[in-house]
Amino acid sequence: MTKKTLLISLLLASCNQEKEILNKKYFDLKGFSESLILSLENQKPEVIKTWQIGKQKETKTTKEIEWDKELSLFVEADLNKSAFVNSYEISENQGILSYKLKNSESLPVKMMSIESLADEDSKEISIEMSTSNYLFKNASKIKIKTKNGKLQAYSVFSIQKLFLSKPDTSFVEGQIIGL
Repeated sequence: MTKKTLLISLLLASCNQEKEILNKKYFDLKGFSESLILSLENQKPEVIKTWQIGKQKETKTTKEIEWDKELSLFVEADLNKSAFVNSYEISENQGILSYKLKNSESLPVKMMSIESLADEDSKEISIEMSTSNYLFKNASKIKIKTKNGKLQAYSVFSIQKLFLSKPDTSFVEGQIIGL
């Protein structure tokens, strides 16, 4: 009896996953980002990485990057979550697909634009996110650029303001070398 129940549960779960995959209303940023992460983890490309916290700036060339952490904001910014259905206005203009949060909604991702570039399978994705409550405000602008399906560059700019303190800024940028 338990084998039948397990089999039926697995069957239903796989059907639900398939339905979820087929019903993506917005650009599949999570799948897109996870595909890039997998490729980068396998290839281990050299990256010129620059980061700045406040006024302190540092640049380094490295192959030692934990890509799942480095690109986690892009995975988290995916709009295909059940709570986000019908929360965004969709528009397309001159090759740029845009998702803008409706005024009546309060979600972290405020805007996402996907520009299809001249080269096949090349994109520039820009996302604006913000969260706030009475103790803090956080705003981020993140960008990712691909060429022929491979990551070329990414950036994350963030401003965080805690109650009764000055805003802190941080910036991370990566340029992939030789892909």
